[in-house]
Amino acid sequence: MIKAIYFINGIIITNYDALKISEDYKKKPSIIWVDIQLENHELLHNEIVLLSESFKFHKMSIEDCLFSQYYPKVEEFEDYIFGAVHGIQLKPNYFQEFEDSIYELNFFVGKKFIITTHTEELFFLETLFEKAKTKPQIEMKSLENILYNIFNKTVSSYEFTLEKIDDKMEHLENNVLKNPETENMEEILYTKKVVFAMRKIAESQQAAYVYFTRANNGLIATEYLVYFRDIHTQCVRMNQAIIMRSQTIVSLIEVYMSSVTVKLTEVMKFLTVIATILMPVLIVSGYYGMNVAFPEYTIFGHKGSWFFAISIMFISILAMLIYFKKKKWF
Repeated sequence: MIKAIYFINGIIITNYDALKISEDYKKKPSIIWVDIQLENHELLHNEIVLLSESFKFHKMSIEDCLFSQYYPKVEEFEDYIFGAVHGIQLKPNYFQEFEDSIYELNFFVGKKFIITTHTEELFFLETLFEKAKTKPQIEMKSLENILYNIFNKTVSSYEFTLEKIDDKMEHLENNVLKNPETENMEEILYTKKVVFAMRKIAESQQAAYVYFTRANNGLIATEYLVYFRDIHTQCVRMNQAIIMRSQTIVSLIEVYMSSVTVKLTEVMKFLTVIATILMPVLIVSGYYGMNVAFPEYTIFGHKGSWFFAISIMFISILAMLIYFKKKKWF
């Protein structure tokens, strides 16, 4: 699927046909943005012709669009640069299958054009494209403005994911402190997996964005460098935030283990108190359970000895309860 928006003689044009875009590009539009969503990780023939013949991109760059780049990259060519960055578009079950939420965005940037390619539908690009159609004088006023908006949305996707993680971690903290369960530990481990996956991809993104902060890159006008420095700063800040979350999630695991230990200690304490309280009962019952003639039989009689034994049991239990209470053991 391909779509393009561009200015020709001051007129904004949107197009969804690769051949027509190729023809219009020969008219030298003042600025053009082409977005291509690959179908089944493949470029259509007309799209390949557009990239290779109209824009004259190197075949290695075109091949890189077809195969995922596990790390961001920026490569300089004679008339353009090719790059790849990564963002996050959360799926419904992203805590269990977070890697499916990570997308790659490839881009070609030249003096008057931007071409973006991706393998799945990216909703923020749809939004930017519609805004460009509605307000072209604002959104399409410069190549730097389009590129900044794309980068800004890509980096902001990490911030949105961190907000989701913060909500999840706050919920887990409350549950762990109140009543630690096995389900909580599973959720903590899923969250840990998400945070560490974010850290893995986010740390390397700075290498791509820093290129656009240089004054000698030949593409970005000097007055726009501050915008791309802001993108780079935002990326650095996101990395620091992710590192903090990774430390927090490790602390949360420790809190869970401590809560489980405290809970287990309370159970053991309760069982120990019960066993200790019943110890006199076992001793007395064991004593009177022997098949011998006890002196108490001559003093209290057979029935009176039974009441005597029961009385000793209750008095012993009561004495131990009073002692434990004074010691504040329960």
